[in-house]
Formats: sequence, C-alpha cells, structure tokens
Amino acid sequence: MFKIGKLFHLTHVVDDIDAVDKWYDEVFAVNRFYHGYEDMAGRTASLICIGDVVMEPMTPSREPNLRNPSVQKFWQRFGQHFHSIAWYVDDVQSISERLDKNGYRLFNIVGKQVKPPHKAAAIWTHPRETPGQIEFALPGDFTPDPRFKPDWSSAFWRDNHPLGIERLSHLTVITGDLAKAKKLYCDVLNSKLIHEEETAGRKKSAYVVVSEDSIVELAQPLSKATPEGRDLEKNGEGLFAMTFQTKNLGKAQEFLKSKGLAPAAEGKHGIVLGADQAFGITVGFSGQAVPGDPR
Repeated sequence: MFKIGKLFHLTHVVDDIDAVDKWYDEVFAVNRFYHGYEDMAGRTASLICIGDVVMEPMTPSREPNLRNPSVQKFWQRFGQHFHSIAWYVDDVQSISERLDKNGYRLFNIVGKQVKPPHKAAAIWTHPRETPGQIEFALPGDFTPDPRFKPDWSSAFWRDNHPLGIERLSHLTVITGDLAKAKKLYCDVLNSKLIHEEETAGRKKSAYVVVSEDSIVELAQPLSKATPEGRDLEKNGEGLFAMTFQTKNLGKAQEFLKSKGLAPAAEGKHGIVLGADQAFGITVGFSGQAVPGDPR
C-alpha cells in the first residue's frame, strides 16, 4: 500500500520567470534551490521554499516542436495560473495501480500515457479527471530538496519574516462535482475528511488531510459570480488557491500593503491576494487553523 508523503511542489505557470522570481523574493524572501531549463518538460523553472512549501514557478519555452509541449499548451490556453499539485509518494507503482484500477489515466514526464507496471519514478494524472493535474513522485537526488536535510528549519518565515507564516493552512481545489472529488481523495487516495461547511451563496467545501503536511479544500462553487465560480467557468476544475496560516494577520496585511499589494478581506479571519495581485494565482493568509486540523 502506498503512502503519500510531503507536498513536493505547487506548479505556477507564468509569462516571465524572472519577474515572478523577483516578486517571490521581495514578498516571501524565498529559499531558491534550483533554476534552469528542462528539455523533457520544455520549460524554465525555479524551485523555491516559502516555509515548508515548495513552489515551482515556470515559463514554457516559446520554441516550436517541443518534445513535451504540455506546459506550452497550458500557457497558451490558460495564461498565468496554477498548473498542478505534486506530492511525494513512497510507492509510485502502488498508487499507479490504485488510480488505474479506478479508471484514471496516467502519464510520464514527456506526456506519454503509461499503465502499471511501468518504470516511471513519477506519474501525472489527467487534469480533467482528478480534478486538476496531480503528480506523484519518488523523492530523488537530481534536485536535492532542502527540507530533507537534517538542519532544515522553516522557523525564519514564522519568527523573523513579517508575514509570520506558520505553515500552509490548505490548498483550494475547485470542482464542479464535490461528491466525485471526495470519492477520489477519500476512497482512492486514502485522504481523511475532517470538516465540511457551506459559505452561503458562495461554495460548499470539504476539507481532507492528504498527507503529513497538506490539507486540501475541495470547493464546489454555488454561483458563477463568486471568485471560485468565475475561475471554474474560465479555467475548469483544478488548483485555485493556497492559503498560509499566519501568527499575526494584521502585521501580514500591513507588510503586503508596504509592497504595493492590496490584500482583500476573506471572511472574519483572513485576507487574500487575488489573481491580479499574484501573477494569476490566489494567495490567502488566515489567522485560524482549519477546523479539525490534526497537524
């Protein structure tokens, strides 16, 4: 049986990797441990730590006839947006078998469909099926993840950075069918449902613990006029937002304003940077934990 481990990274497709790298540096004081071009994926990307979260901002190659044009096609269709979620897993074959048995298609790094048994060290789902694309990968030494080093600490972002980031509160995945999304995460991926709620006129949500460090909010919009509804209508199902838990919401808000950003209120205990503020993605900050958070 497989076990899903740490959140590997969140992929953020952007127009200009240099401009976005600069923004991440200025706002989050990131730890960047990779920057380069990958021929098999057809993109230039960085890997950066914000606390215990790894982001992968990437710009697709503009060249024709790429070996794998999937990122380029995503950018051409959706522009700047979250692309996918990646988790480490201890057994790629086992999770591949589970997904395949339940009718989910799987792909390798060059976009070729594969079925178990296979030799891939990482597999990707089809974004229309899961909802949004998910990657499951074995930990590798090709780009050493600093979070696995014995001296790694995310305390700087909590204790010294003005945002006071304690952890990733949760990811928000938009779905048009909450029951179907819950079945995938709870029945197929062995996630634990910890909380359900409805935000009047906006969305129905189910929060699931996927791994040791990540909670996913599965959110079904109740109106096309809501932020989630507009994104679902424009971009389809998939990763919509990441929300950090902060120890001082007021201080975080003032810091973001000092950087020329305009965080908006999000309920009674949160603020949010919309897609126009954060290169096509939504980034929230919450002063409260998700109800039932076991971490």
